[in-house]
Amino acid sequence: MNIFCDECNKNIATVFLTKISGSEVSKVQLCEGCAKRMEETTEAANLLAFLPQILSGLQGMEEHLVEDVLSGELVTCDFCGTSFNDFQKMGFLGCSRCYEIFGEPLAKVIVEFQEAEEHVGKMPGKVSKGARLRKRLVELEKHLEHQIAEERYESAAAVRDQIKEIEGKLQVDGSEGEQE
Repeated sequence: MNIFCDECNKNIATVFLTKISGSEVSKVQLCEGCAKRMEETTEAANLLAFLPQILSGLQGMEEHLVEDVLSGELVTCDFCGTSFNDFQKMGFLGCSRCYEIFGEPLAKVIVEFQEAEEHVGKMPGKVSKGARLRKRLVELEKHLEHQIAEERYESAAAVRDQIKEIEGKLQVDGSEGEQE
């Protein structure tokens, strides 16, 4: 038994919607074409309903912030065509060039999720002593900046001394290629 579309009464219904509003239940049976048109109409109506709120929110923003928001759609990767807004919707980039193209706004997103600009996960077990020292050096340099920013000069001096010690090991030992 085929059920015909409630909208056009021509095609077979393949989309079945049930709307519950309070104690009232209504059912709609639509063909694929009518369902698509209804979806587009609903999206447009939702946008129109929220447009005054969106615009009033933009009025209070500084002009450069509005331009930054709008430019997310305009800036696209010249290699794969992905826009920054596409990245925000999908959650991934289109190619390796996107990292260069979206530089600063992408860095902000990465910091927001990872709480650091670069990945600070585990290192492989057979990594060289030099690589471990360089990683520790980067960590200490960040820690030093933090200590200075918070005006903790005594602990900053201790961190500075650790940095000098590691730099000396890297230069004298030539340990960059040695395995532990």
